[in-house]
Amino acid sequence: RARATEELASLMDVSAPVIRARRNGELISLVSGELQPAERIVVLKGEMIPVDGIIVEGQSAIDESLMTGEPFPIARTTGERVLGGTRLIEGSIEIEAGHALESQLNNLARVLWNAQSSSAGVQGMADRVARVFVPAVLVLAVAVSWWQYSGGSSLGAALLAGMATLIVSCPCTFGLAIPLTAAVGVSVGLRNGIIITSADVFEKAHRIHTIAIDKTGILSTANMIVTSIAGPERATQYAAAVERLSAHPIAEAIARLDSRYHASDIEIQPGKGAIAVVEGHRVAVGSQSLFAVLGWKIPSSLMPKVSTAGVNSYVGWNGKVYGRISTEDQPRAGWQSVIEKLRQQARVVLLTGAENAGIYADKLDQVFAGIPPEGKAAVIRQLKTQGTVVMIGDGSNDAPSLAEADLGIAFGAPTALAADAADVIIPGDRLDRVFTTFELISTIRRRIRQNLLWALWYNVIAISLAITGSLNPLFAALAMSSSSLLVIWNSSKRLKMLEPDELLPDHQRADMKMV
Repeated sequence: RARATEELASLMDVSAPVIRARRNGELISLVSGELQPAERIVVLKGEMIPVDGIIVEGQSAIDESLMTGEPFPIARTTGERVLGGTRLIEGSIEIEAGHALESQLNNLARVLWNAQSSSAGVQGMADRVARVFVPAVLVLAVAVSWWQYSGGSSLGAALLAGMATLIVSCPCTFGLAIPLTAAVGVSVGLRNGIIITSADVFEKAHRIHTIAIDKTGILSTANMIVTSIAGPERATQYAAAVERLSAHPIAEAIARLDSRYHASDIEIQPGKGAIAVVEGHRVAVGSQSLFAVLGWKIPSSLMPKVSTAGVNSYVGWNGKVYGRISTEDQPRAGWQSVIEKLRQQARVVLLTGAENAGIYADKLDQVFAGIPPEGKAAVIRQLKTQGTVVMIGDGSNDAPSLAEADLGIAFGAPTALAADAADVIIPGDRLDRVFTTFELISTIRRRIRQNLLWALWYNVIAISLAITGSLNPLFAALAMSSSSLLVIWNSSKRLKMLEPDELLPDHQRADMKMV
């Protein structure tokens, strides 16, 4: 808990290490603690916006995916609000901080900490028993000796009975039952590409009722792909030439379509598109808002017939629009089979900050779209009233819901905030490792219960025999040692069904090292 808190604090310190503020007409560099309310801040392309504020100058495209879950960059211009913790990917802006300095990233951290600290955590039965076991046995041994002696037994026989009671008792079985088994579970998890962040995970999610999943980065890869093209081939070729000069995620997908032509004199319209010269033509590629600014009419024949969760980019030159290229967030390979298998175990719901669930909606039991981070945590709390909830996410916007859920799983390449909030981290792109996680947790939980049950029955039977004087201290010592060895054997025996057939690939080990 202390380590997680330190990591969270360090994340807050480095989230915006340098702020470029305008004072008395000059730009000066500040650290976050030196910023004053209502000051103006200049943010350039590629930089993180340090605090929430209002744009007073400039226009931009902002990546808000970690805060809202929306996979597509959002166009923001003068007068619009921006969130601290988001990143500028196109353009440059000047914002005015609010009178109360706030950051969406800090707000998420606050919600996360409240969710974590509100839970008492698992205070295992073994810990409660072990706390009173030894003093209770000491008192019992003295009482047995006194009872035997007062009942007419010799002093030697009474002391042997008390000694046998003391020796045969085995607090080690209670002490080893959980930590040793949990250590084995953590080790097996690592060999299967699963990082267990706390032994408490093996006491959670006894029976899963609801599995909540984030869309971007979990069911989708957050990589854009072209899904449909309308118009002549030249429109596609010209669009690819223009978009090769842009760093926008949608531009990268379109640029891969063709490499025949080259563009020059690029003019980026942040959040709207780009304009460049291709073969002497002034070619524009972008959203409807770009062509509205240019005054170029989009033919009705190019408008999509069906509404989708993707983005439509139009292509035109010399005052006319000739083509349309539709792009969407690429679905993760095998996502459908994973969802079908999850639905066999529990109800599966989608929690996403995106406004549209797209192709995923029909495969799920329930969809919550357009949900902010605080809203996700509220939805999880509501779902918990209906039973045990598992949450699978990856971004900082998922951190409060990961912490709120009975079992939080951070998947892929989770942010530091999401990793801190989760009980389990599954790096890489193997979503099916979720099932291995469930199986591992179930198996380790079963072994913990077996160990605790053995510890309980052994001590009840062995101490009862010792009290009656039927157990020699030498045999008591052998029985106590054997009991501990049995727990060790049961805890550490190989989990055959979970052992991987081969070592993790290099990229998987690299992902784990990164996390």
